[in-house]
Amino acid sequence: MGALYTSAAFREYAKAQVAHADILLAKHSELALSLCRCGRLHPCDDRQHWLRMRAHFGRFLVEQRYSSEVQQPHPPNPTRSDPSRPDDLA
Repeated sequence: MGALYTSAAFREYAKAQVAHADILLAKHSELALSLCRCGRLHPCDDRQHWLRMRAHFGRFLVEQRYSSEVQQPHPPNPTRSDPSRPDDLA
């Protein structure tokens, strides 16, 4: 099974994927006469793939759902006036 990432680790992974995609997109940019730098018609299949990958991982860097760990609900902190807490524990 795959590795489980914390949100910070996943953001670092997503940043690395976006950086990798940027490098490959530069290698597959339009050269001239509608040709890609790799010699195929622009946009080539590789460029389209890396555009999708960049969009996919870039989305996780913008959205906030991966900005913090999965949060579990915390029990409320009882106060002296809290009826659910006995007075002898105060």
